[in-house]
Amino acid sequence: MTGTGRAHTFQEIRPVQSLVAPAFEFTEVAGHGEFAEHDRRLEELAREAAAAVASETALILAPPVSALLEMSLDLGSGDEDLLDDARANAAAQQYGIALELLDEYLDAHPGHQEARYLRAYCLYHLGGPGQVEALRALLPLRADPPDDDDLRDRVGELRRELRRRLTPLEITAYTETVRTDPLGALARVEAFVELAPEEGTLSYLLALGQAREGDLERALDTAEHGAAQADTDGEQVAALARRLRLALLAPHVKPAVSAFKTGDVDRARRELARLEPEWRHSVVVVDFDAYLAQLARRADRHAPPPAPRLPADRADDLYALIADADGQRAAELMRTGRAEQAERLLAHVLSLVPDFPWLNFLYAACLYQLLRDPDRAAVCAGIARRDPAIAQAGELFEAIRSWQEASLVNPVVDEYVAAMESVRDGVSVERLTALRRRLTDLDRVLPALASAVHSATGIQIVRELEQAVRQRLVEIADAIVVGGLYEKYDRLLSTVQGGISSARDADRLGQALDTISAEIDGARTSARQGAGDRFDELAALVRARRAEVDKVKTSIDVSALVRRFNDLAARQSEPLARLRADPYTLRTELNRILEDARRLRRGAQHALDPRDRKLLDELIATITGTLR
Repeated sequence: MTGTGRAHTFQEIRPVQSLVAPAFEFTEVAGHGEFAEHDRRLEELAREAAAAVASETALILAPPVSALLEMSLDLGSGDEDLLDDARANAAAQQYGIALELLDEYLDAHPGHQEARYLRAYCLYHLGGPGQVEALRALLPLRADPPDDDDLRDRVGELRRELRRRLTPLEITAYTETVRTDPLGALARVEAFVELAPEEGTLSYLLALGQAREGDLERALDTAEHGAAQADTDGEQVAALARRLRLALLAPHVKPAVSAFKTGDVDRARRELARLEPEWRHSVVVVDFDAYLAQLARRADRHAPPPAPRLPADRADDLYALIADADGQRAAELMRTGRAEQAERLLAHVLSLVPDFPWLNFLYAACLYQLLRDPDRAAVCAGIARRDPAIAQAGELFEAIRSWQEASLVNPVVDEYVAAMESVRDGVSVERLTALRRRLTDLDRVLPALASAVHSATGIQIVRELEQAVRQRLVEIADAIVVGGLYEKYDRLLSTVQGGISSARDADRLGQALDTISAEIDGARTSARQGAGDRFDELAALVRARRAEVDKVKTSIDVSALVRRFNDLAARQSEPLARLRADPYTLRTELNRILEDARRLRRGAQHALDPRDRKLLDELIATITGTLR
């Protein structure tokens, strides 16, 4: 008889996944001194132009004749009749006739403001190329607005409507020709900007195109004029003008910047003082000199430089003047797979300009590419997000946040997986105890981990991990109990590996099995729901062994009865035994054997195997026949 305990296995559950940081493709390479975003911005404008649909409702209605007054001249009756007729035809939507009358009228009175407005109004309604001419006709009224409020409002309204209709067409034309005829495309945009200087978007695109062609001075003039005139995208054009001025300034201030980077503040100031007046009096140069003076007054010149005392936009320009070239170099290193070199360069320059958004963006992207220092990368990406011009800053920040979470979550997930792998090849109470200790340590860190993650994926993974760890701890608690009972069962059966030789041994073994069975029943009662199968399997095993013990004991008892009968018969067969024997004593012994045999036959009905049953029945029959 041997033990047949089995190895315990855990219930399968869905595995806990690791947190994967999203991929981030570094495409943002243009800094303050580069104008490569021309093509990107052009694509955006082309999409917007394609989506622009002209209004189906005429926004400008022909004014009633009485609504407008003569603004400029006291005319004779013949000319007045021409203007009256033109007004009437315009009101009747006879725009061609009205236009002929107005052309004749304007030949005599070219400065008449109402007539110019009416002519532009008719050209607008006739559509086609005449709408560009309408915009041209209204240009003098922009430079010299009418005194009459109503006419001035109508002029402004008509100009806005013409710009709304014509600007998308100009952008589309520029998009279609700029790659095959860049100079011709720029000339067309420049001509339209002269008619509609309010269109800051086109001034911005024109200046970018001129800069891309290498004409930075002309681009600067375009951007500065556009920023002053624009009523759309004005801030963007002004920012471009500052960047262009910085690009033109950069070669002139390079000696001062080099001195600053080496820590020679005094020499940097002397270099600035040598600049030509047109550069020396630039706002950013004045700010640079003031910043150098601020640094010169520090007691410890070797300490990290403080932030300049400037508004954010001017501080950004100062940073760009100092470090934009380094940013461009770092971006090129990153694009060509030399991120380690880029990281060293950026780390050094950032120590000089720690709040420069563009350089912080580059450094964050570099650290992300190298998968190094996620916390520092997150800080840098947060600084970069302050500059709305850095289009990828938000995407990079979210990618780094996910990376941060992955660096926190994945080691915990890996420890969970490693802990579970430790019992893959089988378990014992010792192994289960060690596993419980590891999972309990994990369970203690999970609340802090849950408070540190914020993304939906991270929160879900931590929640799944919590559920898995706690489920496994419950399973382990049950498994340790089951494992302990199995080990107790196996130890008990190991004591009878050589078999059971006496009824006393059988009784002792049966009582021990009964004790284990009672312990199984108690453990099953306190176990979690669903764990009963494991206890049932062990209980069935114990019952089977108990039944085997009963059979063995019954077989031993049958053998003992047969042996008693045989011993008695042997004594009676000895010489002179019959003469000395007491018939009463013999009969008494036979009755005792018979009673024991019958009692065993009744009580061990199910524990008798066929051989023992036959032997016992034969014994009973033999004794019964003898006693008759």
